[in-house]
This record gives sequence, C-alpha cells and structure tokens, in this order.
Amino acid sequence: MKSKFEYSKRKLLKLLEENKEKAKAFIDDDERTENLLRDFEEKLKLIPKIGNRVADIAVMISMVRAYVKKQYTEVPVGTILLAVAALIYVVNPWDLIPDYILGVGFIDDAAALAAVLQAIHMDLQKYKQWQKDNNKR
Repeated sequence: MKSKFEYSKRKLLKLLEENKEKAKAFIDDDERTENLLRDFEEKLKLIPKIGNRVADIAVMISMVRAYVKKQYTEVPVGTILLAVAALIYVVNPWDLIPDYILGVGFIDDAAALAAVLQAIHMDLQKYKQWQKDNNKR
C-alpha cells in the first residue's frame, strides 16, 4: 500500500510535468516571464523557512531571466522548462495544497522548489560558473 506521502509526491511531480507545457509559452515572452518572476518573488516572501535553498532559488531566477533575454543559452531547454514549471506551480494559489490553508498551504510549494532545485543542480552550478567567468554577478 502506498503512503499518503508517495501519493502526494507522485501528484506533485505530475503537476510539475503539466506545468512544463505551460512554461513553453513563457520562455518565448520576456514580459510574461518577467511578470511571473516578480509574482514568484512576492510569493516567496510568504513561504516560511525553506532552508539553505534561498541562494539556489535566486540563481534559478537569474538563470531563467538570462535565458529568456538570450544572454545565457548554454543550458538545456528542459532545465528552463522545469524551472518555469516550478515558478508557475508556486505562484498558483490553488495547487496540491491550497495556499489559504494556514500552516500547511506552502508545504507543497517548498517541496516543488526543492525537487526542481535538486533536479537542475548541475545546471545551476554551470550557470554560476558562467556568471563568474563573464563578470555577471
């Protein structure tokens, strides 16, 4: 028998995968992406402690911006789609656990971010090196 956690994890991953399709429309539109990033940054202020991932989130946002502006394209499009899918998921207040549920409404958002950051970790490291090599920090 599957635990509730396993069921929720599978459902979360399914929702992220669905958001990858939506993400395709964002990465070709600077303004739409910038609005999503601003909404995400505002929402991030509401999520309680997400551990040491804050720096990685900032790098992910920067990488998406640089990709959409065609400044940094040395990253698989799948990585960008997954990052934008996570942003869409977090910004949506009616996701797996609705945000209005006090105390737990942001748990799924933090889980989605953690899963995506883990999945794209190597690409984030490459981007940080690119920033350093090109004086982009």
